[in-house]
Amino acid sequence: MERLLLVQLLMVGSTLAQVESCPFHCVCQNLSDSLSTLCANKGLLFIPANIDRRTVELRLADNFIRAVEAPDFLNMTGLVDLTLSRNTIDTLRPFAFGDLESLRSLHLDSNRLTEIRGEALRGMLNLQHLILSNNQLVNISGAAFDDFLATLEDLDLSYNNLRSVPWEGIQGMFCLHTLNLDHNLIDFIMEGTFDELYKLSRLDMTSNRLSTLPPDPLFARSQIGAISPTPYTATIVLSFGGNPLHCNCELLWLRRLAREDDMETCASPQHVAGRYFWSVPEEDFTCEPPLITRHTHKLWVLEGQRATLRCKALGDPEPVIHWVSPDDKIIANSSRAVSFRNGTLDLLVTTIRDDGAYTCIAINAAGESTATVDLKIIPLPHRGNGSITQSTAYPKAPALLP
Repeated sequence: MERLLLVQLLMVGSTLAQVESCPFHCVCQNLSDSLSTLCANKGLLFIPANIDRRTVELRLADNFIRAVEAPDFLNMTGLVDLTLSRNTIDTLRPFAFGDLESLRSLHLDSNRLTEIRGEALRGMLNLQHLILSNNQLVNISGAAFDDFLATLEDLDLSYNNLRSVPWEGIQGMFCLHTLNLDHNLIDFIMEGTFDELYKLSRLDMTSNRLSTLPPDPLFARSQIGAISPTPYTATIVLSFGGNPLHCNCELLWLRRLAREDDMETCASPQHVAGRYFWSVPEEDFTCEPPLITRHTHKLWVLEGQRATLRCKALGDPEPVIHWVSPDDKIIANSSRAVSFRNGTLDLLVTTIRDDGAYTCIAINAAGESTATVDLKIIPLPHRGNGSITQSTAYPKAPALLP
């Protein structure tokens, strides 16, 4: 009996020695050589400094932690699962997770993060699940996900204030199974984003501000009656209801897919507004070619001064306006010329070579329209042989015309 008691005491002593660094109020469990440190709902204001560095599972949810600092997880190379949900975290210091090379799952949902900077998530080379939902995110750096692009399987950015996401990074997440971007302010998807995400099985973009969607093989894979899924051709659940879809010819490709989804409706144009997307006949998905409504006709400008050429166009979808120089070249933005989205072209410092006929081209999916603007450069007087002369190549203008 005494021997049995002695053995039990030794076992208890061994267990206590193994968890002797357990933070105050936390519970530390050592089962099958896997140490779990459970500190959920303990009123913590910061991450405890005396967490056992051998911890494999660390739960710090439902506390009042405000920041994640670089020393917090130092040398915790064996940590696999980290939960920081439902705190008040608004700051992630650079390389705060730098030693977590074995981490598979990171839960940062329901905090107060407004941005993810490029070095905030560095070091997690094997991350598979990243949960950032229910924060206040407005910006995510294009380099934020670089360290785990090849391993990430689950990305949740739902219920934030994102107008855009790093599409280039998402494009390289070849192992991604689930992507939740619902309930944000996203109004743009980069064309080709999902081309090679063959393992993607769920994309949720419900309740954003998307008016159009670029054609993508992803949508074809979501069709009813698709070929039996394989690891390389997974069927996909696609949700994009609650977006203000603009049902014109640019979405005709989507209308032609066979899908069952009763959430999508048309927000515009007016003749289909409020109607169920899949009930609108194909012939109602129309576009209007560009019509140039206003443009500069003729402009006289003194050599060296600024010249502003204007061109306005209507159409559905909204036309893109390009300018062509007198020598038949598309004018790109430079230190001397700026082309604005509203159709205005600014030549900041004119020279004699700028003289000539400029062409405004308005283009959309339904066609194009052109208009010509005649720019005349009034040369400056030139001094020669002690006298001032003026070139006679151009007539003298009484005044600069608007």
